[in-house]
Amino acid sequence: MIGPHEGKELELMLSGQKKFAVFYDLVKANYQTPEEIIPEALFSQHVANGTIVRLEQSFVSRKSGDKMRYVCFALPGQEWRALTYLWIKGETLSGVRSFDRADEAIIGRLLGYSEKDISSFLNDT
Repeated sequence: MIGPHEGKELELMLSGQKKFAVFYDLVKANYQTPEEIIPEALFSQHVANGTIVRLEQSFVSRKSGDKMRYVCFALPGQEWRALTYLWIKGETLSGVRSFDRADEAIIGRLLGYSEKDISSFLNDT
């Protein structure tokens, strides 16, 4: 079952059980995202030594005008997961196309969830 990974992402990634993790927050003036929301310091040593790759991108929502910052961490060779995730977010937040159930399923796969868990999640939403 899809369950909370909060606080466990790094451990799961270092053990090879998770290939990609994403964190995001609303960008506000004079605001620094807390470590609890985007754990930059926690991952920084592993990014510095190449054990984990960090990608970041921000998007402005066409609907709300809010700016969202996404920070992705991926195992080396798995950066495509983050790039695909960021592409979906860019397309949907900019209004190029609507976010739909297929996007939810793709994101679930990118994050490494099983087909059973993805199906269960989609049926609950």
